[in-house]
Amino acid sequence: MRPDWDAYYLGIARAVSARASCPRASVGAVIVSPSGGIVSTGYNGSPSGEPDCYEAGCRMTHSSHDDLDHCVRTIHAEMNAILWAARTGANVSGGTLYVTRWPCGYCAKHIAQAGIARIVIEGEQ
Repeated sequence: MRPDWDAYYLGIARAVSARASCPRASVGAVIVSPSGGIVSTGYNGSPSGEPDCYEAGCRMTHSSHDDLDHCVRTIHAEMNAILWAARTGANVSGGTLYVTRWPCGYCAKHIAQAGIARIVIEGEQ
């Protein structure tokens, strides 16, 4: 059966997550314009030119914001997708973010500030 658009873009987000460079979580994100075209993708990974978790290990810190431990060596998938769009001059305003995991509070604020109008989270549709 042919997938609906949400399932289609979530499938792409899952494929993008395979590039993640942190063994704690493989997250993929896809930003789609209001007209339906893919604007940007991102996965959780280290900044360009920096060692990743597989090379140098995870660098953990405890966040009092959500009372969880986080690897701070990586940039989250949602942020990487937003930052790539910014680097290439792509407009994300009014778009939809498809992501394979719930965004953290930090990313959620950036998603809202970027003007993304809708978030579709794998397993939540």
